[in-house]
Order: sequence, then structure tokens, then C-alpha cells
Amino acid sequence: MKPFRLLHLPHLPFRKIASEINLVFLSLCSKKCDLAVKLSGIKPITLSKDHLSTSHSVVIYFGNLFIIWSLKKREEVDEPEEFSAAYKIGELVFKTKFNGNHDVLTSLCTDYYSAAHQIVEYLKNTFNCELTGYKVSPEGYPEYRQLICQTINDSKISELNFGESGKEVNAEDIDFVFNNLKTDKMLIVSGQLHENYRLQNPLNFQYFFVSPAPWFSPEDLFNANCEHLAILFAKKLEPANINLYLKQWINGEHSRILSLRIESIWFSSIHPDRNQQFFDGIETRSFDMTREFSDYKLVWFTNTHHKYNIFFRKSVFYSLLGNQFVDYQFWDIRRNDGTIGSIALKSSRCFFHVWRIK
Repeated sequence: MKPFRLLHLPHLPFRKIASEINLVFLSLCSKKCDLAVKLSGIKPITLSKDHLSTSHSVVIYFGNLFIIWSLKKREEVDEPEEFSAAYKIGELVFKTKFNGNHDVLTSLCTDYYSAAHQIVEYLKNTFNCELTGYKVSPEGYPEYRQLICQTINDSKISELNFGESGKEVNAEDIDFVFNNLKTDKMLIVSGQLHENYRLQNPLNFQYFFVSPAPWFSPEDLFNANCEHLAILFAKKLEPANINLYLKQWINGEHSRILSLRIESIWFSSIHPDRNQQFFDGIETRSFDMTREFSDYKLVWFTNTHHKYNIFFRKSVFYSLLGNQFVDYQFWDIRRNDGTIGSIALKSSRCFFHVWRIK
């Protein structure tokens, strides 16, 4: 194929090609490229700031591509001369290098927070979008309390990812988050809490995800009032606890729940009586493969296995026929008011999904 001038293409062909390439890189090439990207109307799904103890970045997700704009101070890099590209954004000039792969660029800065702010403002203007989330730890963002109370709570920001994988979060920090973050936000707890940690109040967030959760008790599950709840590596939860939760749901409790995901070593299929413990005293029926998913309220589950540890929300039941889920076992159960729920089991994973009519 002969080379062609991308910016000379009509709108629809340009939009189709542009959606398959790195739009951030393209927008930085020139003012004409930036304008072309703006006019394409392509918007990201999420835009977030990440401030952790060892990394600071802006992350933008387009559905088929994550782009990581990492920030480093000059004293943190061995060869600053490699940062040969320069881009002026706002009042700041970013010396930048591209990291070989097509989804990462790194810029030098003197202050992580003002640099991230300028980059986010540039991306918001270029893609006509809003900031959707923060991923922070107390070490990476010491003023996180002010951030929650004065920025996240009073904005359209929908998601807070708190803590760092593999690092402990102390009880005082997480208690502040639980008690002060507005409950219409999605809260993801990535840091590790001691197994003796106890919730001060029942969980009441619309979306709540925690991994790992050695501290999460059966009482925490029974008392939770969330629409979407995902608890991973919950060693205190056993099949009998899920059995009781499902019976409570059947009898009218947990009316807010739409999706529940729990992973526990006690759920493993190597236990010969696992299914009996899950469904003892519960009438199950075959999963209804004929239902039209479009008739029901969309339900999300959280997937933590992306290489950048960014959290997709995707229900196992909407991809039932996909290869990813062929090894699951599925059942339907019926609530006393006629509402149908579905259960999926695979190894140590349990999913519960409520089919709520739109």
C-alpha cells in the first residue's frame, strides 16, 4: 500500500483509522493533528490520575487501547538525554521519550501533581471528556483526605482506587476513606489490610471492590448494602456463607444487590461437597440461555488481571458463550417475588447476578 496523507481523508475514513492508532501520540504531532483528533469525536472510556509511592501517571483508555503517560523527575532517570521530544502543554514544557511499545510515553517534570494536572487538562480539551478516576496511596498522594473531600466528592469523578498492591494500608487511612468518600462512587481497595481489621460501619457503596480481603467476614457480607460487590481472596468466607446469603436474598433481603463476585480458597472445586454446601436447601434450575440480555439492566463485574492493574467492569453472564467462560457452571435461582438470579462457579470463583428488568 502506498503512503497517504491521513489528515486529507474524509471524516469517516479518518475516524475509522484513527480509532485503531494511538490518538494521544497523533494529537501531539502538530496543531493540525490535534485539531483533527478533536474533530474526530472519538472519546475515551476512562481518564484517570495515578499517584503511587513509586509511580505517577495519567492513564487514558479507549476500549481497544490503554495509553500510559508516565511522569518522572530528572533525578530519577539515568539518561535524561533520551527525552528528546518536547511538547508545550499549558505553561509547561514536557521533555518526553517513547518507550518502544505503542501505549507508553514518559515525560520529565519537576512536580508530579501540577504536571498530571496539565496533562489531564490537555486530554480533556482534546477529547472533550472528563476525569473519571483517581488511583492513589497515602505515600503517593499525602493530601488524599483533601482530595476526597474537596475534589472527588464534589465532582463527576466516579472512581477511587485506594492503596497499592502488595503494600499494607493502615486502619486509620482506610477508615477515613470508608467514612468520607461519597457512597455513589466506586471504591476499589488495592492495599492490604490486616486480617484483624474490622469495618466500623456496613459497606454502602454503589460499587465496592477489594483485593486481597483476608479481613472480610461473613458479617461484612451479610451487612453490606451495595449494588456491585467484589471480594477477592476472602479466606474467611466459605460456601455455607454464600448459601445463607442466597437464602436471605430469596426471602427478600439484599434487595439492592445486582452483582456479587467472591473468590475464596474454600470455594475450590477440589472440595467434593462444594456444590452441596452452596445450594443446600435452595431450588436451582438450568441457566436460561434464551433470555435477551438487552431486556435487563446492565450489570458489571470487576476484572483485575489487566497488565496495568486497571479495573474493567464486565459481567461474566454477558459473555457466556465466550471462550473465557466455557468452564463455568451456571444455575438460575428464583426470588420469592419472582426475580431471577444466576450463579456461576469455577474453581475458587463465585459470581451472583440479578436479572433486573430495565
